[in-house]
Amino acid sequence: MAAHNVVLHVIYGIPCVGKSTTAVALAYHRDIRTVIHTDYVREVQRGFVSAEQAPALARVTHDAWKLYGPPTTANIVAGFVDHVEQVAVGIDIVVKKLVRDGLDAVIEGAHFHGRIIDNLRATNPHADIEATLLIVRTIDELRQRIDDKQRRRAPTADDKQWRDNSQVMLILQDHLMSDAHAHGIPIEAIGGWRNSWNPAKSSSSTWTMS
Repeated sequence: MAAHNVVLHVIYGIPCVGKSTTAVALAYHRDIRTVIHTDYVREVQRGFVSAEQAPALARVTHDAWKLYGPPTTANIVAGFVDHVEQVAVGIDIVVKKLVRDGLDAVIEGAHFHGRIIDNLRATNPHADIEATLLIVRTIDELRQRIDDKQRRRAPTADDKQWRDNSQVMLILQDHLMSDAHAHGIPIEAIGGWRNSWNPAKSSSSTWTMS
C-alpha cells in the first residue's frame, strides 16, 4: 500500500488577522485533530535560550526592528526575518515529528515567510505543505481586529502593543505579500476564504498582484 502523504496546512500573517480562529475552523472543516500555534513553539524555545544568546527570539515580529535602530522599512523587515528564523528552528522540529507520526495538521502563526516554507517542503518530502498568507485589507480592519482580540485576552496577558505598532504590522504585511507572490503562495482575506471552503460558494477572495 502506498504511503500516506501528511497534509500540513500553514496559515500565516501579521498578528491579529484571524489566524488562530481560521486555523481551528479549517481543522474542523477538514476533520483534522491537530492544530499547532507557533507562539507556543516560540515560548518553549525561550525557556531554553536566553535573551542574551538570541536577542531576536526575545522580541516579537513587530518590534524586533528595535535591535537595528529606527523603524525604517529595512529595519522592520530585518528584525522580522531574524525573529521568525529563530522560531523556524522549533517549527522544523515540530513538523518533522508530525510527519514521522503521520498526522495531518494545521499550523498557524506569524513566524513564516516563503523561504521557511520552501525549506519545510524540501526537508519533508513525505508531506504536502499547503501555505496560505492571511491578510487584512485596511488599517481600520486591522485596528478593529486588534481591539476585538484585546477584549478576549486575560487581564494577566502580556501587553503586545499591537495598536501602537499597527503601521509597522502593515509594513510587514506588504513585505509578506510581495514575498508570497514571489514564492507562489496564495494570499487570502479571511471572510471570502472561509466561504470558499463551501463548494456552494463560487466567490474567491484571493488577491492577485501585478
